[in-house]
Amino acid sequence: MKRLQAEIINNCLVTGQYGDIHFGPWGFECSDRHSFVTLTDQCRNARHIGNQWQLAEGDWALDYHTRQTDPNTLHIRTTLTARCDGLLQDAVIRLVFDKSNIQTGEIAGRTYPHTDSDRYRLYPVRNVRLNGTDGTIVSVTLDRYDGAGRFAPYLYLRDSDDHWIIHARLLPIDPVDHVWLRWANRLFTLSTPDWLARLIWKCPGGRTIFWRLRERLGRHCPEIQAVPLNNLKSGQSLLLEVTCRFP
Repeated sequence: MKRLQAEIINNCLVTGQYGDIHFGPWGFECSDRHSFVTLTDQCRNARHIGNQWQLAEGDWALDYHTRQTDPNTLHIRTTLTARCDGLLQDAVIRLVFDKSNIQTGEIAGRTYPHTDSDRYRLYPVRNVRLNGTDGTIVSVTLDRYDGAGRFAPYLYLRDSDDHWIIHARLLPIDPVDHVWLRWANRLFTLSTPDWLARLIWKCPGGRTIFWRLRERLGRHCPEIQAVPLNNLKSGQSLLLEVTCRFP
């Protein structure tokens, strides 16, 4: 009989298994134009003391909890609160699954095999499914969110390297406060001036073409994309709650 096994340390899932399906680590991510915060990998240009995080464009308080609510269910809840006015491009709950023993993923009524495309299949939906080779169905649901009137919820499904990656993601909504149009490579990142980025964003077709272009097209697309950012006022919070269910 299959049994859900989960190792949770400091409120973060480190590793887990259900039958032949392995997963983890899971965690939280957020970023502005110069800083990147993650609970599962290497942060960039960010410092923290306890749950207080200092980024280049804001100071934040992070509250993140993972718990097993019943024999087949894991629940994650996170709140990010602005300690002063600050900019963000996103806030994310990140779930990672080994690709072995998972045949396909489903999102927005479409089914995908794992081809290492590294495409971010991003949709304003509430549920993503992973279909195991033995018939197991893993369901990830966005249960609750609060975007403080400045961010909207999305889920994405991504097939990258040896993993399936699912993000529950809050992204800026119009009218956006800033647009970051940049080209990145292994050596450096080039960014357009704010006025030019906003001009291109507002031109007919500009937003459609450049909005998260690299993410949408995948691994073989140049690292060129426009990323909007919105400001949160001091005391405002973002909330995400996600449930992962196994049969």
